[in-house]
Formats: sequence, C-alpha cells, structure tokens
Amino acid sequence: MESDKVVIPFRIIAIGLILAAGVMLQQLGWFDWQRFLQGAEKYAHTWWLPSAIVAIKITLYAFALPGSIMIWVAGLIYAPLAATLISVIGGVAGAAAAYVLSRRLSVGFSARVSTSRLFHFMRRHSDAATLSAVRTLPNFPHSVINYGAGIIGVPLPRFIVSTTIGFIAKAYLYTTIIRNAAEADHLADAIDMKTLGPLFILATLFFIGKFIHRKSGAGEAK
Repeated sequence: MESDKVVIPFRIIAIGLILAAGVMLQQLGWFDWQRFLQGAEKYAHTWWLPSAIVAIKITLYAFALPGSIMIWVAGLIYAPLAATLISVIGGVAGAAAAYVLSRRLSVGFSARVSTSRLFHFMRRHSDAATLSAVRTLPNFPHSVINYGAGIIGVPLPRFIVSTTIGFIAKAYLYTTIIRNAAEADHLADAIDMKTLGPLFILATLFFIGKFIHRKSGAGEAK
C-alpha cells in the first residue's frame, strides 16, 4: 500500500533554509555597510567600483541575502541617477539569478504541487501589476519575490519587467533621499514612513490598476 504522504525534496528544504537565513540576516543587520562605505569611498573615482557594487548586489540577491543594503553605498558615493542605475542593474540581475536558481531547484516539486489550490492562487496573483506593487513596497523581502516567482514558474519576461519597474521607483527615491540627507546626524532616520509615502502610493496605484484591468476584462467578456 503506497503512502499518501507528500515527500518534500531536499532541494526545496534547501531553498527554505536559504530564504530563512537571508531574512534573518537582514533583520540582524549582519552587513556593516558603513565600514564597507569607508573603504569604497577611497576608490570612488575608479572605473571598477560601480561594477564591484553591482557584482556584490547580484551575489547577495542570488543567495537570498539583503542586497538592497548596497543602495546606501551607491547613494552616498554617486549622484542619484548614477546610483539608481547601479542599483537597478545589480538588483535586476541578482533577482534574475535567484529566480533561475530557485526554478532549477524546484522543477520536480513544482510539477507535483501544480494542481494545488495554493499554487493556482499564487499563479493567479503573479501578474505584472501585482509583482511590481509588491516589489515597490518598502522593506518587503526581495528574496521572497525572487524565489517564489521561480518556484511557481512566473514567465521570465514578466518577472524581469516588473522587477525593473519596482527597482527603478524604489532605487531613485532611496538614492535621492540618501543623497539629500548625507549631512544628517542620523542618516538611517532620513528614510521613514513620511519619505517613503510615494512608494506606498505607487504600490496602491499598481493594485488599483490591476483591479480596473480585471473589471474591464470581465466586462468585455460579457
């Protein structure tokens, strides 16, 4: 008699451990970006420092670590537009690396659970508007989006587009605030609910757009 138990593959357990470790390290503030900044400022004039920041962001995001902390380094060394470009390139490439990694590790598992209600629910709510909205929300763990999208098989072009939109909006706002508050006594306090309001508004607009699009689609279907 065969068992009805669902066997969770080791690779899925590995994904869970990577995500848990990444979120925990982010909450613990494991990376001392200020110390890294002190060293990086000496090489601000070099051609390779932006590439190094991008490479670090890619590596951190790929393994579910908080790569967004590098935005402080980029924002304090470079002008907002340059810092935004660095952050977006590193963020999108890192997110894509995490997506591919989780996709490859979870192929067999995803196929087995593809008929479950939870899987279908996540697929229904993985449209570009929702992904962009969630990506835009402040302090939302990017690793959850990156790995989750890979597991449920979000089409890669949709994932890349929504990730790019979310990172552009968030990176430009963050780098602008960081640059303007560079002389503040407590730099971290410059980013609070008041200054992050536009991101919440943008996320809300994405959700509203999704709702209107679905309603209009339903109306046309009738």
